[in-house]
Amino acid sequence: MDTEEQFHLRAELHGHDEDVRGISICSLGLLTGSRDKTAKLWLEDSPGPEASSSSATPHGDTGGYSVAQTLVGHTDFVGPVLYAPPGSLIDYPQGVIITGSRDKTIRVWEPQTAGCLAVLEGHEYQVTALGLLPPGGPGHAEGGAILSASLDKTLRIWRGGKCVSTLTGHQGPVLCLLVLEGGEVLSGSGDTSVKMWAPGGGPCIHTIKAHTDTVRGMCMVPGLGFATASHDLSVRVWDSRGSLLAELVGHSAIVYTVAAVEMPSARGPAAGPGGVLLASGSEDNTVRIWRPSGECVQVLEHPGNIWAVDFTPRGDLVTGCSDAVARVWTVRPEARGDPALERALANLISERKAAKEAAAAGGDAAGGGGGGGPAALPPGLKVEDAFVLSQPGARDGENKFVRDGATGDVVAYHWDSKAFQWEKIGVVVSGPQGGGGGGGGTSARKFFAGREWDFVFDVDIGEGLPPKKLAMNRGDNPYLVAQSFITDNELPPYFVEQIVQFILQNTGQSGAAKPGADAIVDITGGFCDPFTGGSGSRPAPRPAAATPAAPPMSITGGGVDPFTGGGGGGGGQTSSGFPSHTPTHIPCHTSLTFDNVPNLEALGRKIREFNSSLSSPQQLSETDLAAGGPLDALLQKLPGVAAAATASSGAAAARTPIISTADLALLQRMLVWPPDKLFPALDIARLTVLDGAAGGGGELLAAPVVAGDLTAASPTPGTVLRAPYQAGVLGRRRKGFPPCPSISFHSSPPSLMRFF
Repeated sequence: MDTEEQFHLRAELHGHDEDVRGISICSLGLLTGSRDKTAKLWLEDSPGPEASSSSATPHGDTGGYSVAQTLVGHTDFVGPVLYAPPGSLIDYPQGVIITGSRDKTIRVWEPQTAGCLAVLEGHEYQVTALGLLPPGGPGHAEGGAILSASLDKTLRIWRGGKCVSTLTGHQGPVLCLLVLEGGEVLSGSGDTSVKMWAPGGGPCIHTIKAHTDTVRGMCMVPGLGFATASHDLSVRVWDSRGSLLAELVGHSAIVYTVAAVEMPSARGPAAGPGGVLLASGSEDNTVRIWRPSGECVQVLEHPGNIWAVDFTPRGDLVTGCSDAVARVWTVRPEARGDPALERALANLISERKAAKEAAAAGGDAAGGGGGGGPAALPPGLKVEDAFVLSQPGARDGENKFVRDGATGDVVAYHWDSKAFQWEKIGVVVSGPQGGGGGGGGTSARKFFAGREWDFVFDVDIGEGLPPKKLAMNRGDNPYLVAQSFITDNELPPYFVEQIVQFILQNTGQSGAAKPGADAIVDITGGFCDPFTGGSGSRPAPRPAAATPAAPPMSITGGGVDPFTGGGGGGGGQTSSGFPSHTPTHIPCHTSLTFDNVPNLEALGRKIREFNSSLSSPQQLSETDLAAGGPLDALLQKLPGVAAAATASSGAAAARTPIISTADLALLQRMLVWPPDKLFPALDIARLTVLDGAAGGGGELLAAPVVAGDLTAASPTPGTVLRAPYQAGVLGRRRKGFPPCPSISFHSSPPSLMRFF
């Protein structure tokens, strides 16, 4: 494009507090959706020169936009936004605004009052895209219907406030959709495919293997067909039959969004055949302008990640950025904004680049915050988009590495299956140099606490708390480093494995520590028992002639009993030739107390999840599970029980009971659940027993009919003592293992406490 026909900044729309995630141009004006949980309707401050002969500024249009409405109601960030004009939906003949959110709902809004007319519920995870089906499809012959896509791998059709049809077939999250002029529906997915569905949301009639990674965005291309944007860093243009016409390559990071426009005739020659231009937005902080043939004609830099793009009918481009600003760009000379606005943006981008480069260069010497750019990441580390955190992990302890669209940092998350949520571990601040994570090559050393280290990591230990520094050198035992970090920061011991996995991922170790060049040892770093923490000195090398063939070394260091710490041989050697261990887990310096209150929201969510999978005789009723009902009432009492447990026994007896007989009856019903679903009930029981008031939870649980017979070989089903036995908690005692020494508790009936 000639310089005079390139896009220039026309206006900046400031009003959102966080990322602008969705954009839609409509007859009302400009719609935006944001991570700040709101959507906004923007109107131009003046109609522009095409509607008025007067010029409000020396540049023609005023270029300004004002907020006409702010739509508040979603409980998580808003992504897709859409306007259904009058007559397009029989349910809303006057026209409505539609929004989708990570709170799993779709909301329908009245444009004039910003009132919410309906909340459409049914998707299991985040709503990612919206569309309108024309009249004539199944179930909505009289009028159109709302179409939605979700991370739950489905598309849903809504009419009359209800889901009337669900389209299934994708093997991954559905991230974008497009309704064609003939009523066919296209959907793009994390399974790398694009599916075409029959008009009106009928069955799937065609599947295209569209990309080598997630299909993230989709748009119509006038006169040609459609285009797709992908995590594989490309944009592809297809004809209406699904044949590839062109591949647009140039972005250096995930491409989130794509839009196309047939430019007005005056701009057609610059745009190419048919006057068509495409715009794509990427995590590389740029918007690229393309001809459909694949030629990039302009790059528009931004201060952050680009989530959304769209074109106005006059050919202006609107971009949504992670810096919370939407920007309007134009090729029309008369519509350009004040040149100072574009200069200020250029200065802002330059400042951010300089700050990032300075952080990358100087952050290491300071001990490391930042530095999470691609060059610093461990080789082979898979960095994913934040939407993966909206889906549950495949297993407990699974790690995900996600790039923060606002800062560019790569953040590590860990799946906690008990809490049923992703826990933030910290920012990935450096990776191994030399490609191997251990030898061959040098790297910049980092300074922390007056010493030089190979690695210094930021670890988040609590919401709103500053991160703690974890420093280590290559060859350090990950388990010992994690244990030292936990002890120094007084953290619960069950974080050890989580921290170890974080260390292994970010130091390039793939199942083996490498403290010496003479041998390769296992993940424990040289004869450290991962269960007991015991370790021994590496034996001195023996002459080859005198060394019998040793059996393969196990993860526990070879021949070491992982439960008792004992070795298999006499003296200072095990039967396999490795040094014996002295257990170091006794005395225990850290403990998990009975008054530790779990995440109540997660506990309630897990109980409801388990309840839904049970047969009707074992299920709690809808009344029990209702918001504010008996279950919620019981859970809300637990912090009070824990707080009161620190009182003296005399004071406890004088207190009013907190746990009631109705609470206990509800708990008893959960204590007969199957073994794999008992642990939430046991969490409640261990807190209930702390209610030491006369007639309180402690006494109620100690009653023989509730507690069961302590002398029985197999306690009666439904009693408190039967529950931990059934769940396997008592299995170690009955197999002759000693009771765990790491549980401490306050005053409550000891006959019950010893079994938790």
